[in-house]
Amino acid sequence: MNRKIILLTYLCLLGCSEKHEKFNSPVKAFGFDEIPDSSFVIQSQIRFDTSDYIIEPKHLKKYYDHPGELGYIAQGEDYDFKSLSVIMAMAMPNGGPPLHSHGMEELHIVYDGTVEYMINEKQFTAVGPYIVKIPAGAPHAFMNRGETPINIVGILPENNTSYQEIGPNPLLEK
Repeated sequence: MNRKIILLTYLCLLGCSEKHEKFNSPVKAFGFDEIPDSSFVIQSQIRFDTSDYIIEPKHLKKYYDHPGELGYIAQGEDYDFKSLSVIMAMAMPNGGPPLHSHGMEELHIVYDGTVEYMINEKQFTAVGPYIVKIPAGAPHAFMNRGETPINIVGILPENNTSYQEIGPNPLLEK
């Protein structure tokens, strides 16, 4: 009996570590050692030289939105863009940002993955590749419904963007 319990415990731990290991590489690619427990924004490590053309992660604000969205923000004015800001995000399975809005329209580009959205009161699922349009001021949230992390590029047509958190992600499974 004890051997069965030990074997089952070992198999569970092995399965959990393999599952966790599957996410370590993409999480580390975004500059995180592990998935954080709470939301935050960290300012860029190095100021960007606007005469340069390559914007690297060290030049970007890093953020995490609970549960399971991490990424970088390029607020356009910090990079000498006149009318553009960009968000490079990765959403873990069942991860996404809280319900929020921006003062300007936004679009999401996803090459691969299944994402559930709520924009205003409309709820729908998109399967990559796709582009989603989000109207200015629309409360919105999304949730990665796949089994692997997905990458989302958010483009906003202003160099000084706004972000207003409204509440928890309404797509969270309860």
